[in-house]
Amino acid sequence: MLRFNLFNMPVRVRGSFLLVAALIGFLGVDDPARSAAWVAIVFVSILIHELGHAFTARMFGSQVAIELNGLGGLTRWAAPDGELTPGRRAVIAAAGSAAGLLFGGAVWLVSGRFAPYSPLTTFTLDNLVFVNVFWGLLNWLPIRPLDGGHLLESLLQKVAPKRGPMIARTIFTTTAVVALVVALQTRRLFIAVLAGWLLLSELGAGRQPAAASGLPTLSYGDDTEDEPEETPL
Repeated sequence: MLRFNLFNMPVRVRGSFLLVAALIGFLGVDDPARSAAWVAIVFVSILIHELGHAFTARMFGSQVAIELNGLGGLTRWAAPDGELTPGRRAVIAAAGSAAGLLFGGAVWLVSGRFAPYSPLTTFTLDNLVFVNVFWGLLNWLPIRPLDGGHLLESLLQKVAPKRGPMIARTIFTTTAVVALVVALQTRRLFIAVLAGWLLLSELGAGRQPAAASGLPTLSYGDDTEDEPEETPL
């Protein structure tokens, strides 16, 4: 495990993160240099995503910590005076993908001014834009572990606190099924595996009673919690 501080935030990088990123790179690219570039692209992109969550949570007075692991990354935060309001939780959830979209857009704008590049540099820049934009938008899908799931839960907590869990479970399950079907039809194996895992997680959550503090949250892109505890992966 690699540990370091970034902007006075503790960051942990587990070996599983580098392993999964490398496997995805080697499966999709037959050039070792491009595979190494892909690992760097994923590392930078997910770290920027988590920094978006972390900076926003810290702005609201929370203590934060970032971890990159085999499922992507998560940001743990603990509010100093108890649970944050639903509105602030929604802002924290949205901030990760927003940071990635801004970064991807900046790379696209700046890189276009200095082209042409070498094939490796072109590969790196193109994928920095793709990963940050595509994964950022993907994270806003209304599925419980993703940012969109946190956004929807915050909204339901505000407008329908009693029926919120039932409504959320229905929407999350439906979205996961649709994502799985679309991924299979378009032969997007990685997305299909992710959607299948999310669907199984949702069905498992539906069979278990919710804890007093709410259903457990687990995310490919982030995990925002009120308590700085380990999240089972």
